[in-house]
Amino acid sequence: MKALAVAVALLSAASSFAQDSANEKFRGPPPGRSVPHQPSSGPFVPPDRADSLVVVNRNELAARLERLERLLADIEDRADRDTRAKARRAQEQLDGVKRTVAEAPLLATVMPKPPPPPPQPVIRPMPDGPFMRLNEAISREAFKDDKMRVLTMGLNDNYLLVSQVTRILEHFQFSDDKLAAVRFMKNRILDTENNYLLFNAFTFSQDKKKLQDILSQR
Repeated sequence: MKALAVAVALLSAASSFAQDSANEKFRGPPPGRSVPHQPSSGPFVPPDRADSLVVVNRNELAARLERLERLLADIEDRADRDTRAKARRAQEQLDGVKRTVAEAPLLATVMPKPPPPPPQPVIRPMPDGPFMRLNEAISREAFKDDKMRVLTMGLNDNYLLVSQVTRILEHFQFSDDKLAAVRFMKNRILDTENNYLLFNAFTFSQDKKKLQDILSQR
C-alpha cells in the first residue's frame, strides 16, 4: 500500500505538470498584453518561462515511466477492489504523462535560431572629393617632409586605389622620396592586383627593384 501511495502521488504531480504544460499553449495572455505571434506552420514555440522550463532525457524518463507502470500493474493484481480502482485511475494518469512525453517537441525545434553574424564592414577607396583636396594640398607643399606630413594627416583611415597612389607620387621629385611614400601607402592599397602599374612611376631598374621589395613586404 505504501508503494501505491507513492506511485499515486508521483503520478498526480507528473500529471499536473503535464496538464499545465499542455494548457500553456492555449492560455490567453494577461490583461493588457497582446498574444505572442506564432508561425502558422512548424512546431509550437513556447513563451519564455525560464522559471519553469526544464530539459530532461526523453528515453530515460520513458524508461522510468515503464517501471512505474509495471509497479502499478503488480499492485493492481494483488489489491482489493477499491485499491484496484485507484490503481486504474493512476494508470490513466500515467498514460497521459507518457503521451505528453512522446509528443513533446525536441529542444532543437523550439529553441530560437541564433542571430546571423553581423555583416563584414565594406572598405571603399577614398572618395573623389576628399582625394582631390588631399592631392591639391600635397601639390602646394615644396619640400618632401611637408608633403609626407600632409599625406599622413590627410590619408588618416582612408584607403586608396593604385591610380590614386600614382597621382600622389607625381608630387615627389626624387625616387627615394617616391619609395618612402609608397612604403607609407602600400597597406592602404585596395586593388593590389594593379600594383604593377606603380612601376611606371620610376625610371631606373634599381628603383623598380626597390619598389618590388617594398610591395612584397607584409
